[in-house]
Amino acid sequence: MKIERFEVGSAAILLAALIYFIADLDKILALLVPVFVHELGHILMLRFLGLRISGFRVELKGFCIGYCGCTGAVGHALAAAAGPMFGLIYAMAASVLASSLGSSWLELSAGISLILSFFNLLPALPLDGGRMLYALACPFMREPAAGKLVKISGLAVGIALLALGTYLMFNGYGLAMELAAIWLLAYTGTDREGQKCREMI
Repeated sequence: MKIERFEVGSAAILLAALIYFIADLDKILALLVPVFVHELGHILMLRFLGLRISGFRVELKGFCIGYCGCTGAVGHALAAAAGPMFGLIYAMAASVLASSLGSSWLELSAGISLILSFFNLLPALPLDGGRMLYALACPFMREPAAGKLVKISGLAVGIALLALGTYLMFNGYGLAMELAAIWLLAYTGTDREGQKCREMI
């Protein structure tokens, strides 16, 4: 598998440094393993579909995989869906092992993977769910209309998460949902319709 480029953004480096200083190694690994499984799902599906991976990019938006080759709308949607699906499978397997082994680390990693997978399935760019929606909408409408549909969907999801996050924050459940909503709204409409379905996180 020949990779043409691998890029790391400065914001991603700063975020990684921040995570390193505020979290212990066990929690970092509990996050990194689900992320690895998620990206592995994308890569394996891309290879199964006969598509070529053109490069990787790590930025504040996430770990982005660029690819090229010919496939239909279903192929693009499957490539996007594979990451969350692998994440859900890992979450179930890790949860079962956590129960049988009494491992709090596996339990934490399973929970992180479950949250990341469901979050990524939301119909908003740059999430995989947004790429799936765009890919499946394009055969039924023109690309600008499909892009507008995904942007509207992304804004609706972002606003709903922001409202939920505000409610949770004021009820003592922390800032996680609020920050996720702000992150999503910041990138909604800036993704050029999933790079025409040629990139995923």
